[in-house]
Amino acid sequence: MRKVLQVLQLVLILTFVSCGRNPSVRHIPHLGDTPYQADSVLMAYAYQPDRALVMLDSALLLGNINEYRAQLIRAKIYSKSILKQQQDSAILICEQLLKHDSVIHAPHEQENILDLLMITSRTKHDFEGYIKWATQKVEVCRQQGEESEEWRTEAEIGMVMAHLGQPEEGVTKIDEAIRHLDEPGSIDRMDAFIIAVKRKITVLNDQGCYAEVIPLAQRILDRLEHYEQHPADYAEDSYRLSWSDKPADRDRYIDFTRAQANGFLAGAYAMTGDAAHARECLSRFDQSGYGRSFSARRMIIPAQMALGMYDEAMATGDEIAYRMGSDTINDDYAVILRDRAVVARAKGRLDEAYDLMNRHANLAKVLSDSLHAGEAHYYAARYHAKEQEMKIQEAQTASRIKSIVIGVVMLLFIIAGAFSFYYRHQRMVISEKNRALVRMINGTPFVAPADETEGTEEPDEVSDSGETEESETNSALFDTIDTAIRTEQLYANASLQRQDICTRFCITRHTLNSLLAQHVGSSSFPQYINNIRMEEALPLLRENASMTIAAIAAAVGFTPANFREQFKHQYGVTPQEYRQSL
Repeated sequence: MRKVLQVLQLVLILTFVSCGRNPSVRHIPHLGDTPYQADSVLMAYAYQPDRALVMLDSALLLGNINEYRAQLIRAKIYSKSILKQQQDSAILICEQLLKHDSVIHAPHEQENILDLLMITSRTKHDFEGYIKWATQKVEVCRQQGEESEEWRTEAEIGMVMAHLGQPEEGVTKIDEAIRHLDEPGSIDRMDAFIIAVKRKITVLNDQGCYAEVIPLAQRILDRLEHYEQHPADYAEDSYRLSWSDKPADRDRYIDFTRAQANGFLAGAYAMTGDAAHARECLSRFDQSGYGRSFSARRMIIPAQMALGMYDEAMATGDEIAYRMGSDTINDDYAVILRDRAVVARAKGRLDEAYDLMNRHANLAKVLSDSLHAGEAHYYAARYHAKEQEMKIQEAQTASRIKSIVIGVVMLLFIIAGAFSFYYRHQRMVISEKNRALVRMINGTPFVAPADETEGTEEPDEVSDSGETEESETNSALFDTIDTAIRTEQLYANASLQRQDICTRFCITRHTLNSLLAQHVGSSSFPQYINNIRMEEALPLLRENASMTIAAIAAAVGFTPANFREQFKHQYGVTPQEYRQSL
């Protein structure tokens, strides 16, 4: 029956996709085709988020992706949305994922989820939440020795500090990050440097310091050019970015970053009145692959408005409004109203401009009132939470006192019972001695009761025998589990969980923990599995020179980054350094 329901769900999903699809998109005839894979969903979500969600549900239903990975991708799609409801859903999903077993012991996964929380919080203008998640990420990076990612995140925090009314402190933090990252070393360091520069550009644009943006944007272009001319100066074995397996990703990254730099230049030149240079940079921006995307068109609206390219700017504004639907009580829609008013005034439609400016002013007031109400609600909620916390503490204190009183009373009863038992036992001993004395006097031989004369050797032997049998049984069970994990290569499953082994062998988590503690010296299941993976990885590194590091990592159940981290932690060198030493 369950399989029938799954088939019906698949039919409904495919019917929905085929009815609502774009005519230019190829029809998907079979469920096993590549669109129902995680990579295809990630490629589609930036352009067709609704379709990406349908594809994600199909991939999950087909078993092409596990539940954890599906939730992570769903949160990523929601985090890019302009709808507040989906942004809130992204936050909730990420908070739940941080508690997942596979995340608690995987710092790299924690960083990915914290990145999503930071992005979504910034989109929601929840800057306090943003700093909270960013601070957690800095701590995780510092513990793992990930310097580039640590300073990248510090630059993000500096930008938010500037937005929250601390511009000098924020810019100082960003400048410090740029100073630490401003040198070749790895692709990851280059990317962190570029992001730190972009965050300073954002702060300068907010402050209206457009002339200072131009040299910063040029620094991004210079760094990209240096990278293209001297790729040997940038290590491929990096934390976030590597083109070893997918060289096409390198071209997309360069296109995206160069396009953004040209977009920054176009906006800065336009705002400073240099229309010729602005149009030149805008032309390069439009010719890039990234420049044709929706997010790129949103970025370039201020430059288009400053250059009088009203039709292009309004087309993007119309698309934003269409995607919002009825959710128009937000800052983005307020900007659209203001831009439309400017366009109407420039084209001589004064009545329309006046109406649009009134709507903009009314919406701005609503947003301001909503912000103040939200702040009041926030502080009221904090006060209420504090009040509830104090009540809970009082109740806990009263409960502890009550427990102590009950404990003291029970202890007195126990002491009284023990004393009574001791007193009765002593009376019985004295009485028995008296009876024995009488029998001796009367010449009657004493015969001890059967239950008192029986020895204790036999129960001890039974007990020892039982313990021996139990120990042998535990050893056999552990050998069975360990052999199955190794011979069936269960360790190659990156999402292998403790519960999977418990279900397979019909044992409890407590039993498995006890077996691990007895036979490997620790009850940590992830560490036990990682040790097996390391043992299996070593011969692959020695004997399979044709296999890439990423392929070996996948073969034993690691991601490339986690494999490198675990290998270096256990052996003191990276997999690449180990292979080179051979």
